[in-house]
Amino acid sequence: MNEFRQRLVARVEGVDALRWSAAAVTLGFVGLVSLFVGGYAVTDPGGWAGVGGTALGVLVMLGLSLLALYRPGDAIVVLSVAAGAPLAFGVWSLVDYAAAHGWEDRHGPLSLVLVMFVCAPAAVAGLFRPRAAGYLILTVSVVPLLLEAAGAASRFYEPLSVGLLLAPLVASGVLFLLSGRRQGHPTQGHPTQGHRTTGPHPTPSDPTPSASSSA
Repeated sequence: MNEFRQRLVARVEGVDALRWSAAAVTLGFVGLVSLFVGGYAVTDPGGWAGVGGTALGVLVMLGLSLLALYRPGDAIVVLSVAAGAPLAFGVWSLVDYAAAHGWEDRHGPLSLVLVMFVCAPAAVAGLFRPRAAGYLILTVSVVPLLLEAAGAASRFYEPLSVGLLLAPLVASGVLFLLSGRRQGHPTQGHPTQGHRTTGPHPTPSDPTPSASSSA
């Protein structure tokens, strides 16, 4: 246990406050929404389907989060592929908003669940890959919402009002991007600090006097 803790501490050493804040906002939001959606699933559809579906969703998010903790680069690739799911739902809403909205009314907030599946592990990966995680979180939280608003036409205010719930995710995505920008432009030291001459050092002139001719 102590060895695992030491490896974990060494793993997150050097993570700045912006990345910690962004991860805390995302994971806190996902935790609250998971409690809400899980409670909804237990009552409707209820039974083993509701409990089993909720448990499976939690296990998927935990597994992806562990992957993001130990292999953040691989996790970003996997999550980039998984981001196609919420984007596909956004395209469905764009093409047939009534059908997509009616399906969610009958079966639950699928679009929100898909966003959580991507954003929770992306926040963990953002501790080490802040720029990629920031773009990923903003993409899955904003683009499907804009597609839904476009598909709703005159009722655009409906998805936008619901989308206000995703404001914490947008904020965390921006924080990750700010951290990545700062990480990519480290503070430069004084230009002469640590400067060493690489050319040959001057050598003292030969003190031996030149020989003079004797008479």
